[in-house]
Amino acid sequence: MEDSSVQKYNNQYSLSIRFSSDGFSLLIYDELKKLLTAKTVPVDLTTIHYEDLIELLLDDVETILNIKKIRLIYESDTYAFVPASIFRAEHATDFLFFQDKLNKSDKISFNKLPNWDTVDVFTVPGVLNDAMAHLFPRLEIEHHLSWFLSGKIRSTGENSVQIWVRPKKMDVVVLNNGNIVLINSYDYSTPEDFTYFTLNIFQQLTLSKEEYPVKLYNSENCTELKQHLQKYLKSVSCEN
Repeated sequence: MEDSSVQKYNNQYSLSIRFSSDGFSLLIYDELKKLLTAKTVPVDLTTIHYEDLIELLLDDVETILNIKKIRLIYESDTYAFVPASIFRAEHATDFLFFQDKLNKSDKISFNKLPNWDTVDVFTVPGVLNDAMAHLFPRLEIEHHLSWFLSGKIRSTGENSVQIWVRPKKMDVVVLNNGNIVLINSYDYSTPEDFTYFTLNIFQQLTLSKEEYPVKLYNSENCTELKQHLQKYLKSVSCEN
């Protein structure tokens, strides 16, 4: 993402602060959800002290305070989706028991997604959790896949394979008649890798290549990925 200076905006605009392990981005949108400006700050969330993270964010405090709607989104690769009927907040940690990336300093958090009848349990670095609790005590940190499901995917009874594309990561959501049958993330290096994992999902879940369109989101290389997939699949599209 190209850096640009963040200016003062009125409180009708919205701000998303997206965190990942290697930094964060501030993205400002107008009333029509059009991106106005973006600023990226590289920082290692595994080593920075929470007071230093607060200081970095306070560099843009006037911008933050002048914006009415703020969303905090964290890209965590340690997550589990749990049926809402069996989820209990006091047992949230248990649902990540089999994960091998748990860190003692991490905070276990969760997002309830009533439209999907599921709960997204995930980890947040302790430093990020402490900094956000200090700056935005009333705001919930959203997992990026919670945001993806609630903001980009509609439960309309469709069959589809929806893929959120990150650098070297692909987050896959498979819908069957509007119900989630798979949520998983895969590492990839090349468009060929990306195609292999997508086709493997079709094979493992016995999905019809004619009845399950593939939708790609958030990819600067969407055209290239689409061209590779179209060699094998009937319908592939790049979504905004």
